[in-house]
Order: sequence, then C-alpha cells, then structure tokens
Amino acid sequence: MKKITLNRFGMMMAMVLPVFLLFFAIACNKSASTPQNKFLTVHLTDDPALFNDVFIDVKTVEVKIDPDLNHDSHFDDADKDSDNDGTDHDQFGKWDTLHIRPGVYDIMKLRNGLDTVLATGNIPVGRIEKIRITVGSNNSVVLANKVSQPLILAPGQNNYLYVKIDEKEIDDAGGQVSLWIDFDLSESIREYNGQFYLKPVLKAFSMEQSGSIEGKVLPLDAHAIVKAYSGTDTATAIPETGNGEFKIRGLKTGTYSVSFKSSNGYRDTTITNVQVMKGNNTELPTVTLHK
Repeated sequence: MKKITLNRFGMMMAMVLPVFLLFFAIACNKSASTPQNKFLTVHLTDDPALFNDVFIDVKTVEVKIDPDLNHDSHFDDADKDSDNDGTDHDQFGKWDTLHIRPGVYDIMKLRNGLDTVLATGNIPVGRIEKIRITVGSNNSVVLANKVSQPLILAPGQNNYLYVKIDEKEIDDAGGQVSLWIDFDLSESIREYNGQFYLKPVLKAFSMEQSGSIEGKVLPLDAHAIVKAYSGTDTATAIPETGNGEFKIRGLKTGTYSVSFKSSNGYRDTTITNVQVMKGNNTELPTVTLHK
C-alpha cells in the first residue's frame, strides 16, 4: 500500500510541478518588467540676486505621488498648495519623505551651472505632482558690505515651500528621475524698512526637457547682470567675479533676448534672436561692454 501511495504522490507532483513552475516564471517575469519604485534625485540651484550670501534653513523635503497613472495631471488644477499644509495625503496623492542633509544652504553659491543634491529616495511608481520643502527660521542674507541680516518669512507665507511638477518636465528612463529646483532669489526676497522678507519663487526643470545659455561678459568692473527672456519665461545670472563667465539653465525651447545691464558708466546692451532648444546648450560669443 505504501508503494502505491508514493507512486500516486509522484504522479501528482509530476502533474502539478510544471504548472507551479510556469506560474512562478510568469510572476518573476512580471515583477522584473514592472518595477515597483523609481529613484528620484532633487538638485538645488539658484537664479541669483545682489547679495553676497543667502542662507536658507532646510528641514525636510517631500514628494507628492499620485499612484494612479490613469489620472490626469494635477499641474495647475484644483490641488491648491494651502490645502497640503501639514497633510500626508489627499485625493490628489500621497506625500513621501526623501532623504536629505538638513541644514543651512548658501543658495548664492549655486549659480552659473553649479548645484547641489538636495534630496534623494526610492519613490513609488506614479505621477510626481509636487515637491514640498519645509524651511526653518535660521535664514539670513549677507549684504555687499558683509553685514548679515535676518531673513524672515513674508506675512502670509508659512514654512512650507511648494514646487509644482509638470509631467512634461520628467524623463524617467531606466527608473531614474532627476529634477532641478531653481530658487529665484531676485523674485523671492524683498526689503521693507530695513527688514528682508522671504516669499520664495521656485520652479522645477530637467536637463532633458530644457535648454541653457552660457557666455562671458567683460570687463569685470562693469559688474554686469545678465537676463534671458522670452515672453513670460525669464531667468537671471550674475557672472563670476574672477572671469565674467555665466550660465543660465532651465530655459524652455524658444527664441530669447539676452540683456546685459552694467554699472560704473558702462552702457547696457542686448543680444536678440538667441535660439534655445531642449537638451542643448547655446554658447554666446564674448560680450564686451563699453563706456
């Protein structure tokens, strides 16, 4: 009887095992072809202003993910920033905390093509909707005379800073997503009665979906400020003090004018019809300003 039982068990296993292995292989193949997360890197860079230093106290960085890829993008829709304050999820998605090095960042050092990695993390598959940066109170500006002044949040501005993400700006080939956050200091800081106020203006871009302009402006004592503009798309650069070189990134495809506003008696000038294409860098000839 034992021999008959074992033979029957062997026959059953011979029938069941191939089916089990087939389902196991299908499951493994599905898991391999459908990744459950992707790796996000958030870089911080600067659209500068006329300060020696601007110190921003960064506490946390989070990303909002809509797990349903069938939903329409929430860029510029009813998902108001103020409705997200202090929440971890809503009908538009769920917030996921990224890995960061919390501390005070000198944003003015991140210009002319320089940046720093602000946050990283494995995030669930889904549409990236927003970045939320929580800032502390240890913010300050250092003026040209090397005097430090406190930088406080403007009335009505809390410590949550939001950056809306346009899905057209994202390239997640290979499960790797890299975004750059441009901190527009010239639009974010205002002075009133000797007090400096912070109302941040931030935008996101990717290298694959945006272009850049770079060049050099002389003489150095002209202290030129460079601005590229095309319709409502504008960006500013302050050339390096040692060589006059500048770089403006995160520009949309289009035709730009690049203005050079100078001081010390030098005349301003503008270059027109500068073509910018996504994924490309447009290099201008050296600009020499005259009195």
